[in-house]
Amino acid sequence: MAYTFEPIATLYTCFKEKFGIPRQMNLADKAPGRLVFHSDFAKTDAVRHLEGFSHVWLVFIFHQNMAKGWGALVRPPRLGGNKKAGVFATRSPFRPNPIGMSAVKLASIAHTRKGPELHLLGVDILDGTPILDIKPYIPWADAIAGARGGFADQPPETGLDVVFSPEATHQCRIMADQIPHLAATIIQVLKNDPRPGYFTGSPDYSDRVYGTRLFDVEVKWQVTDKTALVLSIEKTALAGSEL
Repeated sequence: MAYTFEPIATLYTCFKEKFGIPRQMNLADKAPGRLVFHSDFAKTDAVRHLEGFSHVWLVFIFHQNMAKGWGALVRPPRLGGNKKAGVFATRSPFRPNPIGMSAVKLASIAHTRKGPELHLLGVDILDGTPILDIKPYIPWADAIAGARGGFADQPPETGLDVVFSPEATHQCRIMADQIPHLAATIIQVLKNDPRPGYFTGSPDYSDRVYGTRLFDVEVKWQVTDKTALVLSIEKTALAGSEL
């Protein structure tokens, strides 16, 4: 039997492309998101008492992967990007049903003339993602003591040290009022080393300059040994963020 689900909201985040999105929730705890309910669900009663919870679960659609299909085996980053694991043993976005879930911090609820909006932190979700459901995070039920994490049993090792060039430092200061926590978000994103696993440690990529879109800026950076050097932070030519 087939079922059809209607998204209840759209999530706007600082992540304008998949490259750079943290591979797990809350690895970049300053990364903001703004959840805007669709008109049929933008009801104040629907979020009554939600402000009493510090975190919420978001159930969402990997909307950019829907046409790409899935495979039984994937290459998870925690195995270096070359070893394979079963798709159901991973959080790969390439799934039979492209559904994801993430627990994020509920910073505040704004009540607008169009209905409530949720302001979130620690997001690891692409800008413009359709949201299927929201559920409160309940610590005593959702955090299971003694649970095993398979090949991802421990947090990822601290990846890269992040330093800013004089130019990037100057650009960041200019934008600080317009984009709160810009520097902190850049540091958290790059510290987690968003490069594919097979890039790390390979001399073939030692001179490569990477570009990551955050908010409405393009961050250019380069890696030497275990240090990410932020070269520049420039406004993009595309429309500004809805965040």
